[in-house]
Amino acid sequence: MADILWVLMCMAYQTGIDRTEAFRKNIDKKTARDKERHINNDKL
Repeated sequence: MADILWVLMCMAYQTGIDRTEAFRKNIDKKTARDKERHINNDKL
């Protein structure tokens, strides 16, 4: 998995993707989408 992560980081660098900003946007998206996911799950 470390090799895959390394390649992804290299590709992000080569294409000019701000990795920190991309990570923040992804976390914000998932946080908003799953805000009540576990609260409403009777199995948890």
